[in-house]
Amino acid sequence: MNRSITYLGLAALLLALGLVASPVLLTGVERFTPAVEVGILALPVGLSVILWGAASPNPETTTVGGLFGNPDENVLRRVLKPPSPTWNARYNPGPRETADCRYCHTAIPADLAQCPRCGRRRECRACHKPLFYLSGAIRCAPCLRDEVYCNCPKVKRSAPSVSGTRGRSL
Repeated sequence: MNRSITYLGLAALLLALGLVASPVLLTGVERFTPAVEVGILALPVGLSVILWGAASPNPETTTVGGLFGNPDENVLRRVLKPPSPTWNARYNPGPRETADCRYCHTAIPADLAQCPRCGRRRECRACHKPLFYLSGAIRCAPCLRDEVYCNCPKVKRSAPSVSGTRGRSL
């Protein structure tokens, strides 16, 4: 509620009521004078200004970016703002791009589930869990979806082991 606008409307309403009651108070006779006409026309104006002031926000507490004197709103906006993503979506790998093996750094085509060099399973790009060849497609085992549609919970990826490489499993 904007009190200054509401008080202005209250003053206009009291002025209109005073104009309506002026012939009775001044002369003691009830007459229809130009002052009464102006008072009758000013009544809805005063009521509408009161309603406008009651519906408009208070500039001392709610402002447009701190423009009307509330510097705390800018601080609150910065504190409550959700963090922006740190990655750039333009550089995300596509679903049909090759992936690199974590262990031997060999390029693995998108249609293979195992590294052709060391034989280890390729990891899902979303959840970093091993991929398997299921139902004619390379799928993430925990959620049984394609790698593109994986909705597994995100897990931090551990560093690859340096203690030798496994042989190829057939």
